[in-house]
Amino acid sequence: MTRPLDSAGRWRRLAPFGAVVAVALALAPVPPAVRTVPLLLALALTAAAVAAVALLPWRRWPADASAAPAVAAMAILGLLHHGSSEPASGYGPLVLVPVFWFALHHGARQLAGGLALAALILLPPVLDDPAGLRLTALWLCAAGAVTWTTHRLVLRSASARAAAGRERDFTAAVLDASALLLIVLDGDGRIVAFNRRCEEQTGLRAADVRGQLFFEVVPPPEHAATDVRTVRAAFARITAADFPLTFDNHWTFVDGRRHSLGWRASALGSTNHVVVTGVDVTDQREAERTLAHVLTAATDNSIVATGTDGVVTVFNAGAERMLGYDAEEVVGWVSPLLWHHPDELAERAAAMDVAPGAALFRPAEEIGPQEWTYVRKDGTHVPVVLTTTEIRDDLGEVTGYLSVARDVTRERRGAEAMRAALARETAAADRLRELDRFRSDLVATVSHELRTPLTSILGNIELLADGDAGALSGPQARLIAAVERNARRLLALIEDLLMLSRIESGAVKINARPVHVRAIVGGALEALTTVRATRGVELSVDLLSEHLVVLGDQAQLERVLINLVDNGLKFTPPGGHVHVTVDDEDGYARLVVSDTGMGIPTDEVDSVFERFFRSTRSQERAAQGTGLGLAITKSIVERHGGRIWAASGGEGTRVTCLLPRA
Repeated sequence: MTRPLDSAGRWRRLAPFGAVVAVALALAPVPPAVRTVPLLLALALTAAAVAAVALLPWRRWPADASAAPAVAAMAILGLLHHGSSEPASGYGPLVLVPVFWFALHHGARQLAGGLALAALILLPPVLDDPAGLRLTALWLCAAGAVTWTTHRLVLRSASARAAAGRERDFTAAVLDASALLLIVLDGDGRIVAFNRRCEEQTGLRAADVRGQLFFEVVPPPEHAATDVRTVRAAFARITAADFPLTFDNHWTFVDGRRHSLGWRASALGSTNHVVVTGVDVTDQREAERTLAHVLTAATDNSIVATGTDGVVTVFNAGAERMLGYDAEEVVGWVSPLLWHHPDELAERAAAMDVAPGAALFRPAEEIGPQEWTYVRKDGTHVPVVLTTTEIRDDLGEVTGYLSVARDVTRERRGAEAMRAALARETAAADRLRELDRFRSDLVATVSHELRTPLTSILGNIELLADGDAGALSGPQARLIAAVERNARRLLALIEDLLMLSRIESGAVKINARPVHVRAIVGGALEALTTVRATRGVELSVDLLSEHLVVLGDQAQLERVLINLVDNGLKFTPPGGHVHVTVDDEDGYARLVVSDTGMGIPTDEVDSVFERFFRSTRSQERAAQGTGLGLAITKSIVERHGGRIWAASGGEGTRVTCLLPRA
């Protein structure tokens, strides 16, 4: 425990035995006076000791060297004692003063050395005096016991002070290292400690706020009394009853933001002090306000939160409106089982293999949103879609459940109405399909039944026209010819109806094989020889690619070209022109039939391939036709994997047909 002389207060430490030496030197000339030589040596040693204390850099020397001034003082007193004209001089007892200095400021080794040196100084002068020797020895023993006891007490006191200092430093370090705002108050509510976190956040210095009342530094809660008497009474209750006091306030920090703080004041052990800890809960309060706003605003959905025990902790306005309960009736009192039907709970629990109540708390991450039926307070039922989410803390532990329910009454009604409408539409579509099948069957049956007698009629007309039943007069021959024309028109209509019916029913088979387009064109033109002769319309053909081959049924493809060319001849006035072009286009054989006829109105072009369609111009000019030819043509082309379309600029028509090449 040796304390070096360069520490603070070294002159104060040396003053006691320095004063003793000074008094001894001052009394040296007084009888019994000290002899001259010892006195001069004592004065020289005193001067050297003072110079050494004042000038030497003691902090660079070992700590034990700081005992040198005390040793020098003992030597000075020894010189005076031995240099006195009488052996029993009064300088002897003064030697023990430096020994006490050793006890106070040095270790046991230095103290033992000081006692030994004192014995060397005091014992020799009384060796010839048995009584004086016993007295001096007894006195040295008593001094040794006293100084040794003093030394032990000093050591214990120093150890206690060091421990207290370490504890104080440790406590200060803990306070400063804490991320909390931490303030320690005395029994009057005055600040005695203000940690570094408080300084950093508030910009205040601990030295400036120490001794001030707590609420003179920390903004008080709204509407709180902050006078000394009230604060002192509050803190007295805390220290007396040892229970914490909590409160919230707002404090503008050095960042310029107004922060929300949560405070907790607790008694500090057995001392009459209070420790107040503050936590910045700005984000938490903002989240709570946001959640409260969401819960208040979300009046269309029921939002219910529960703890792990199933008891309701949050019941928003939407839940009140949906279920008919007030929040005060359910929060903290009941479980969501209250508004669930027991039979539905049991059914779901059996399906999930869980307890009936547990079925409500299966999170959406596992089973997705579920449909439930809520039972309102008045007993009515509300269909809902319920989504349940687990609430977890920072450690991932489940702390509760949040259930959001959406009323799907309107959706169910809409779905039921949609299903009913769909059922009606399906039934109507089925009836239409049935009617269409009936119509097709009727047309096919009637057409088939008409074709047989009509064929017989045409045969008999030919016999009459040939005169097999007798010669015909002029009027008779004209009538027979008119009957034959109309009969053949009727037969053509029947043939078209039968062909369309067979195509739509799939009865017409495609005998696909490679066919030269040139052969298709030749066959179609040959079939139209008679028609071409009677129409007075010029027909031209341009085979740009004579070796084109397509994969298809030649008879049906000839029918396609016959229908297209016949339409061109039919709707083109005498003197007009019909042109057929055949060429190759990107792997297709392209057939184009164009005419200079009456054309098709632009808004009717897309309808020309519909069954029984006749343009307004053909109706205005009483042009003959059934409106089935182009419908049959389109069906044949599409069954061959091709495409067909028409274009008309008001005068004349252009029909393009693409057929895949073989």
